[in-house]
Order: sequence, then structure tokens, then C-alpha cells
Amino acid sequence: MLVSDGQVITLDDKWGLSPVEITVEDESVTFYSVSASGAQMSIVGQTPDQGGPGTINDVNFEVLAVRGTKAVIMITHE
Repeated sequence: MLVSDGQVITLDDKWGLSPVEITVEDESVTFYSVSASGAQMSIVGQTPDQGGPGTINDVNFEVLAVRGTKAVIMITHE
């Protein structure tokens, strides 16, 4: 999926995450969310060449490409 800096993605409630905030800068992507219990979680500075996704609550966030303030990401679940 193509995302832009500042975009917010809402996932199904079953994953126990608030809407995921996306930051795209410096050729990397940061994902930020809050769990149902109130824990703040982030995956900082994800890049296309890091070898795999970051995971929050069994949801995988992988960066496939970054250009400027846009990125192509893939979100999957375990």
C-alpha cells in the first residue's frame, strides 16, 4: 500500500491497536500506535533493506520502498 507522511491507518479491532500513525522521512518509515492496554508502541526508522518487517501485536509492518514523503509498505499478520 502507498502511504504518505502523516497518514493514519485504522486496522481491525481484533489486533488491539489504535490507528497507526505513519511518519516518512530521511528515507525511512516510523509506525506508532497504542495498544488496548494503553502501551505506546513504535517501530522507528524502518527501511526497505533491513531484511524483514517490524512487529506490533502480531501485525507485521514492512517497508518496500521510500521516496521523499511517500512509502510503499506491506502490512500482514502472524
